[in-house]
Formats: sequence, C-alpha cells, structure tokens
Amino acid sequence: MKKISRRLLFLWVLIVAVAAGGTFLICQHLGIGAGPSVQSQSQLQSQPSADMQQDVTPTNNATVAMQNFSNDGYVFSVPVSWNIERTSTDTITVHPDAASSVAACKIEVSAFPYTPSTDMADWIAHRIGADPSVAVTERSSEDVSFSGGSGVKWVGTIDNIPTTLVYAFNDHHAYEIAPSVIGEGADGAGRCDDMLQTFLSTLTI
Repeated sequence: MKKISRRLLFLWVLIVAVAAGGTFLICQHLGIGAGPSVQSQSQLQSQPSADMQQDVTPTNNATVAMQNFSNDGYVFSVPVSWNIERTSTDTITVHPDAASSVAACKIEVSAFPYTPSTDMADWIAHRIGADPSVAVTERSSEDVSFSGGSGVKWVGTIDNIPTTLVYAFNDHHAYEIAPSVIGEGADGAGRCDDMLQTFLSTLTI
C-alpha cells in the first residue's frame, strides 16, 4: 500500500514538473512575459514622452550689418543689403532688399542749395508748385526734427496721387525726401511709412 502511494506521489510530481517545463518553453518561444528586446528598448528611448514639449525660444542676437552713406551734407545708415544708387550728382535712391517687408518701396533724396534767410514754407510751396500744370492739394503738414537740423513732413496729393514728402534744412542745403511705391507713381503716403521712419531715424544733416 505504501509503495503504491509513493508511486502515485512520484507520478504527480513528474506530471507537474513536465507541465511546468512545457509551459516555460512555450512562453519563451512566444515571448510572453519577457522584457523588451534591445531593439524595442532603443525604439522606446528614441520616442519622446507625450508630456515632453520642445522649448524653442527665438533669439534676437543677430546683428544687422549697416552701411553709412554721405552726400551733400547729410549722412544716414541702412542695412548693407539695401541698395543705394546715385541717379545724379545731387540725387540718390535707396531700395530695400527683396527679403524686406518694404521691398516694394524706395526713397529718393535730392539736395538743393539753401540759405537760412529763406522762409521754409515759401521754399516748400515753390518746390511743390513749381509746375503750374500739376494739381497739388495739401492734406496735412507737421514739423519734424533731425540730428543737426529741422524739417517738415508734407502729406497731400499731386495730380490725385497720394504723396508724402519730407523736407529737411540746414545752413547750406534743402533736402527733399520722397518715399514711393515702385511702379505706382509717387504713392508713398501709407505703404512706405515704415521704410521712411527707418530712414529718418538715422538721418543726420
């Protein structure tokens, strides 16, 4: 009787061992319960966490290279990418680069002889109304100041074209600063105001 019980116990232990071994081998074959492979771990590490956000902060450390220009008693500075063309002895034209937000604009600066005894308002009126065939209407005018001088910003229409003109004066010259939209006559009243302000901020006369 005891021998039979021992045989039964041994048989059950053998069955359990075989079942456990078989289960282990099946799990190993199917990869059940195993940790991630080296490749899987690498893939997981390369994927950012859903809670992680990239912090990209724009910097303003880039310095814009400037160029200085002087002619007939005035000096100004503009980015080196802007073009400065001398169209005559006393007239130059400034064009922003194509990447600029005001690329469609230009500024023409002309110098004329002037003496301090000449009334500014009379000189401006004579200059704008020099051609009697042109219809001139003034909308507004205001005083402006520059480093070393003063002037007037004139806004109106010339032959119904919206026009902005700035006149600056020193002891020897009067300067006409005329912004305009390239290809659209003298229209510089609105679209070229940013460029005009950039130019005037560096002007010294």
